[in-house]
Amino acid sequence: MADAAAGWSAAGEATLAVLRHSRLFSHLPDAVLRRVALEMRPRRVRRGAFLFLEGEPADALNVLASGRVKVVRETDDGREVIIRLVGRAEIFGGAGGWGEATYPASARALEDAVVLRLPADRFADLIQSEPAFAAAVVAELAERLREAESRIRELQTERVERRIARVLLRLANKTGRRTEAGIEIGVPLTRQDLAELSGTTLSTASRTLSHWDEQGIVAAGRERVTIVRPHDLVSIAEELEPVEGGPPA
Repeated sequence: MADAAAGWSAAGEATLAVLRHSRLFSHLPDAVLRRVALEMRPRRVRRGAFLFLEGEPADALNVLASGRVKVVRETDDGREVIIRLVGRAEIFGGAGGWGEATYPASARALEDAVVLRLPADRFADLIQSEPAFAAAVVAELAERLREAESRIRELQTERVERRIARVLLRLANKTGRRTEAGIEIGVPLTRQDLAELSGTTLSTASRTLSHWDEQGIVAAGRERVTIVRPHDLVSIAEELEPVEGGPPA
Protein backbone atom coordinates (compact mmCIF):
# COMPACT_ATOMS: atom_id res chain seq x y z
CA MET A 1 0.00 0.00 0.00
CA ALA A 2 2.82 2.36 0.90
CA ASP A 3 4.57 1.56 -2.38
CA ALA A 4 1.38 2.31 -4.31
CA ALA A 5 0.97 5.64 -2.52
CA ALA A 6 4.58 6.54 -3.27
CA GLY A 7 4.07 5.62 -6.91
CA TRP A 8 0.96 7.78 -7.15
CA SER A 9 2.79 10.64 -5.47
CA ALA A 10 5.62 10.40 -7.99
CA ALA A 11 3.16 10.25 -10.89
CA GLY A 12 1.25 13.20 -9.47
CA GLU A 13 4.40 15.28 -9.13
CA ALA A 14 5.38 14.42 -12.71
CA THR A 15 1.95 15.56 -13.90
CA LEU A 16 2.25 18.79 -11.90
CA ALA A 17 5.65 19.48 -13.46
CA VAL A 18 4.12 19.28 -16.95
CA LEU A 19 1.09 21.40 -16.05
CA ARG A 20 3.28 24.12 -14.55
CA HIS A 21 4.87 24.57 -17.99
CA SER A 22 1.53 24.66 -19.82
CA ARG A 23 0.19 28.06 -20.85
CA LEU A 24 -3.34 27.18 -19.76
CA PHE A 25 -2.45 25.85 -16.32
CA SER A 26 0.80 27.59 -15.34
CA HIS A 27 -0.77 30.53 -13.45
CA LEU A 28 -3.39 28.56 -11.52
CA PRO A 29 -3.23 28.59 -7.71
CA ASP A 30 -1.42 25.51 -6.42
CA ALA A 31 -4.54 23.98 -4.87
CA VAL A 32 -6.45 24.26 -8.16
CA LEU A 33 -3.49 22.94 -10.13
CA ARG A 34 -3.31 19.88 -7.87
CA ARG A 35 -7.01 19.24 -8.38
CA VAL A 36 -6.50 19.38 -12.15
CA ALA A 37 -3.56 16.98 -11.86
CA LEU A 38 -5.74 14.49 -9.97
CA GLU A 39 -8.23 14.52 -12.86
CA MET A 40 -5.60 13.84 -15.53
CA ARG A 41 -5.40 10.38 -17.09
CA PRO A 42 -1.99 9.48 -18.57
CA ARG A 43 -1.87 7.56 -21.85
CA ARG A 44 1.16 6.12 -23.61
CA VAL A 45 1.15 6.22 -27.40
CA ARG A 46 3.56 4.47 -29.73
CA ARG A 47 5.25 6.25 -32.61
CA GLY A 48 2.93 6.38 -35.62
CA ALA A 49 -0.23 5.65 -33.62
CA PHE A 50 -3.23 7.97 -33.67
CA LEU A 51 -4.38 9.53 -30.42
CA PHE A 52 -7.71 10.44 -31.96
CA LEU A 53 -9.21 10.72 -35.43
CA GLU A 54 -11.05 13.55 -37.12
CA GLY A 55 -14.78 13.13 -36.55
CA GLU A 56 -14.46 11.00 -33.41
CA PRO A 57 -16.31 12.16 -30.26
CA ALA A 58 -14.22 14.83 -28.52
CA ASP A 59 -14.08 13.28 -25.07
CA ALA A 60 -10.98 14.91 -23.56
CA LEU A 61 -8.55 17.80 -23.57
CA ASN A 62 -4.97 16.60 -24.14
CA VAL A 63 -1.64 17.85 -22.78
CA LEU A 64 1.58 16.44 -24.19
CA ALA A 65 3.86 15.24 -21.37
CA SER A 66 6.65 13.84 -23.55
CA GLY A 67 7.39 13.00 -27.18
CA ARG A 68 6.12 14.79 -30.28
CA VAL A 69 2.68 14.86 -31.87
CA LYS A 70 1.36 16.30 -35.12
CA VAL A 71 -2.21 17.46 -35.69
CA VAL A 72 -3.37 16.75 -39.24
CA ARG A 73 -6.39 16.94 -41.50
CA GLU A 74 -7.11 14.87 -44.57
CA THR A 75 -7.95 16.60 -47.85
CA ASP A 76 -10.68 15.43 -50.22
CA ASP A 77 -8.06 13.63 -52.30
CA GLY A 78 -6.75 11.72 -49.25
CA ARG A 79 -3.63 13.82 -48.66
CA GLU A 80 -2.57 14.49 -45.06
CA VAL A 81 -2.03 18.17 -44.25
CA ILE A 82 -0.20 19.19 -41.08
CA ILE A 83 -2.11 21.76 -39.04
CA ARG A 84 0.24 21.93 -36.09
CA LEU A 85 3.25 20.32 -34.45
CA VAL A 86 2.78 19.88 -30.70
CA GLY A 87 5.58 20.17 -28.13
CA ARG A 88 5.89 19.27 -24.46
CA ALA A 89 3.29 20.83 -22.12
CA GLU A 90 1.21 22.11 -25.04
CA ILE A 91 -2.54 21.57 -25.21
CA PHE A 92 -4.15 19.99 -28.25
CA GLY A 93 -7.37 18.23 -29.11
CA GLY A 94 -9.31 20.49 -26.75
CA ALA A 95 -12.47 20.42 -28.84
CA GLY A 96 -14.50 18.71 -26.10
CA GLY A 97 -13.46 21.32 -23.56
CA TRP A 98 -14.36 24.13 -25.96
CA GLY A 99 -17.83 22.64 -26.47
CA GLU A 100 -17.44 20.84 -29.81
CA ALA A 101 -18.95 17.38 -30.20
CA THR A 102 -16.20 15.89 -32.40
CA TYR A 103 -12.51 16.39 -33.10
CA PRO A 104 -12.00 18.67 -36.14
CA ALA A 105 -8.62 17.05 -36.93
CA SER A 106 -6.57 13.94 -36.14
CA ALA A 107 -3.51 13.64 -33.89
CA ARG A 108 -0.65 11.23 -34.53
CA ALA A 109 2.51 10.53 -32.52
CA LEU A 110 5.75 11.39 -34.32
CA GLU A 111 7.63 9.42 -31.65
CA ASP A 112 6.72 7.47 -28.53
CA ALA A 113 4.69 9.88 -26.41
CA VAL A 114 2.90 10.27 -23.09
CA VAL A 115 -0.30 12.30 -23.14
CA LEU A 116 -2.26 13.61 -20.15
CA ARG A 117 -5.99 13.49 -20.84
CA LEU A 118 -8.55 15.61 -18.98
CA PRO A 119 -11.99 14.09 -19.66
CA ALA A 120 -14.45 16.59 -21.11
CA ASP A 121 -16.94 16.13 -18.28
CA ARG A 122 -14.26 16.79 -15.66
CA PHE A 123 -13.18 19.85 -17.66
CA ALA A 124 -16.75 21.16 -17.49
CA ASP A 125 -16.92 20.50 -13.74
CA LEU A 126 -13.70 22.46 -13.17
CA ILE A 127 -15.02 25.44 -15.14
CA GLN A 128 -18.17 25.50 -13.03
CA SER A 129 -16.50 25.00 -9.65
CA GLU A 130 -13.13 26.79 -9.99
CA PRO A 131 -13.30 30.48 -11.05
CA ALA A 132 -9.51 30.60 -11.53
CA PHE A 133 -9.73 27.68 -13.95
CA ALA A 134 -12.59 29.32 -15.87
CA ALA A 135 -10.58 32.56 -16.15
CA ALA A 136 -7.56 30.64 -17.42
CA VAL A 137 -9.69 28.98 -20.10
CA VAL A 138 -11.02 32.37 -21.25
CA ALA A 139 -7.45 33.70 -21.43
CA GLU A 140 -6.35 30.64 -23.42
CA LEU A 141 -9.18 31.00 -25.92
CA ALA A 142 -8.38 34.70 -26.34
CA GLU A 143 -4.72 33.89 -27.01
CA ARG A 144 -5.69 31.24 -29.54
CA LEU A 145 -7.89 33.76 -31.33
CA ARG A 146 -5.00 36.24 -31.50
CA GLU A 147 -2.72 33.53 -32.86
CA ALA A 148 -5.29 32.55 -35.50
CA GLU A 149 -5.72 36.17 -36.57
CA SER A 150 -1.95 36.61 -36.78
CA ARG A 151 -1.67 33.44 -38.85
CA ILE A 152 -4.35 34.67 -41.25
CA ARG A 153 -2.52 38.00 -41.64
CA GLU A 154 0.72 36.15 -42.38
CA LEU A 155 -0.91 34.08 -45.10
CA GLN A 156 -2.65 37.09 -46.65
CA THR A 157 0.07 39.72 -46.56
CA GLU A 158 3.56 38.32 -46.00
CA ARG A 159 6.04 37.16 -48.61
CA VAL A 160 6.41 33.39 -48.74
CA GLU A 161 10.12 33.50 -47.78
CA ARG A 162 9.20 35.36 -44.61
CA ARG A 163 6.50 32.81 -43.76
CA ILE A 164 8.91 29.89 -44.27
CA ALA A 165 11.55 31.58 -42.12
CA ARG A 166 9.02 32.18 -39.34
CA VAL A 167 7.91 28.54 -39.41
CA LEU A 168 11.52 27.35 -39.08
CA LEU A 169 12.19 29.75 -36.21
CA ARG A 170 9.02 28.69 -34.38
CA LEU A 171 9.98 25.04 -34.73
CA ALA A 172 13.52 25.78 -33.59
CA ASN A 173 12.18 27.59 -30.54
CA LYS A 174 9.92 24.66 -29.65
CA THR A 175 12.07 21.68 -30.60
CA GLY A 176 15.56 22.97 -31.42
CA ARG A 177 18.76 21.29 -30.20
CA ARG A 178 22.11 23.06 -30.28
CA THR A 179 24.75 21.13 -32.20
CA GLU A 180 28.17 21.96 -33.57
CA ALA A 181 26.54 22.73 -36.92
CA GLY A 182 23.84 25.02 -35.51
CA ILE A 183 20.30 24.65 -34.16
CA GLU A 184 18.81 21.38 -35.34
CA ILE A 185 15.01 21.24 -35.52
CA GLY A 186 14.08 18.31 -33.33
CA VAL A 187 11.31 16.81 -35.44
CA PRO A 188 11.40 15.21 -38.89
CA LEU A 189 10.50 17.91 -41.40
CA THR A 190 9.90 17.11 -45.05
CA ARG A 191 9.60 19.77 -47.75
CA GLN A 192 5.89 18.94 -47.93
CA ASP A 193 5.54 19.49 -44.16
CA LEU A 194 7.24 22.87 -44.48
CA ALA A 195 5.02 23.86 -47.41
CA GLU A 196 1.86 23.00 -45.47
CA LEU A 197 2.96 24.77 -42.30
CA SER A 198 3.85 27.94 -44.20
CA GLY A 199 0.87 27.93 -46.57
CA THR A 200 2.76 27.56 -49.84
CA THR A 201 3.45 25.00 -52.55
CA LEU A 202 5.90 22.13 -52.36
CA SER A 203 7.98 23.53 -55.22
CA THR A 204 8.28 26.96 -53.57
CA ALA A 205 9.23 25.50 -50.18
CA SER A 206 11.80 23.20 -51.81
CA ARG A 207 13.29 25.98 -53.94
CA THR A 208 13.54 28.39 -50.99
CA LEU A 209 15.06 25.83 -48.64
CA SER A 210 17.57 24.70 -51.27
CA HIS A 211 18.61 28.30 -51.88
CA TRP A 212 19.14 28.93 -48.18
CA ASP A 213 21.14 25.71 -48.02
CA GLU A 214 23.39 26.96 -50.83
CA GLN A 215 23.85 30.26 -48.97
CA GLY A 216 24.77 28.46 -45.77
CA ILE A 217 21.81 29.83 -43.82
CA VAL A 218 20.44 26.33 -43.20
CA ALA A 219 21.62 22.77 -43.73
CA ALA A 220 18.71 20.87 -45.24
CA GLY A 221 18.71 17.08 -45.29
CA ARG A 222 15.95 14.78 -46.44
CA GLU A 223 13.83 15.20 -43.29
CA ARG A 224 16.17 17.24 -41.11
CA VAL A 225 16.82 20.97 -41.05
CA THR A 226 19.58 22.70 -39.10
CA ILE A 227 19.64 26.48 -38.82
CA VAL A 228 23.30 27.36 -39.35
CA ARG A 229 23.01 31.16 -39.32
CA PRO A 230 20.05 32.04 -37.06
CA HIS A 231 20.59 35.80 -37.33
CA ASP A 232 20.22 35.68 -41.11
CA LEU A 233 17.01 33.68 -40.79
CA VAL A 234 15.67 36.20 -38.26
CA SER A 235 16.54 38.98 -40.72
CA ILE A 236 14.43 37.25 -43.37
CA ALA A 237 11.57 36.57 -40.95
CA GLU A 238 11.46 40.15 -39.68
CA GLU A 239 12.55 41.80 -42.94
CA LEU A 240 15.27 43.64 -41.04
CA GLU A 241 17.57 43.75 -44.02
CA PRO A 242 17.88 41.77 -47.25
CA VAL A 243 20.14 38.73 -47.13
CA GLU A 244 22.57 38.81 -50.06
CA GLY A 245 21.21 36.90 -53.02
CA GLY A 246 17.48 36.51 -52.53
CA PRO A 247 15.67 33.27 -53.40
CA PRO A 248 15.26 32.49 -57.07
CA ALA A 249 12.00 33.44 -58.74
